[in-house]
Amino acid sequence: MNVSDLQVRGNTDAPMHQQEGRIMTFFQKLKPILVLVLAILPACTGSSSDPPKVDLSGEYRIIIGERNGTLIDQKELSDATITIDDKTITVYDNERNETFAATYTLKTKQTPWQITMVSTKAPEIGVIARGLIEANQNSLKLIYALPNGQPPTDFQAGPHQQMFDMVKIDQAGG
Repeated sequence: MNVSDLQVRGNTDAPMHQQEGRIMTFFQKLKPILVLVLAILPACTGSSSDPPKVDLSGEYRIIIGERNGTLIDQKELSDATITIDDKTITVYDNERNETFAATYTLKTKQTPWQITMVSTKAPEIGVIARGLIEANQNSLKLIYALPNGQPPTDFQAGPHQQMFDMVKIDQAGG
């Protein structure tokens, strides 16, 4: 079959512009169906152009941490309480003194989410740290680059990176 065979099929008495008109009418009838399918498709596939709603709010304690690929001594971590709200992360010591604070933004279009933190409290103000965060209902995992470090691409702490696994503190029992 060649191109001339295709042009001959159908109503050979109808001029070419009428055949084009029928094709256009067909696509015009099909258009509302395509729009409906494209509108429903994200719901069927579980994907959406809207980022997921994120609520990391709560108090956490660190259960394990790594710095530069090496485990951090549990004694260094056990007294810390981390409070997260919709814009800030604050770290407190066992006497409830603020030891670190940062504002943060999230990019949630893909998992793990990307986090950018800007320190607002000592040791240095204005330091930017980029990393990844993975949140579950009662826990989260955070990894980020220290100054002079490369932003992480996975949850394996490398040089100039820190990673923490945290659990939400039970509101009833602490």
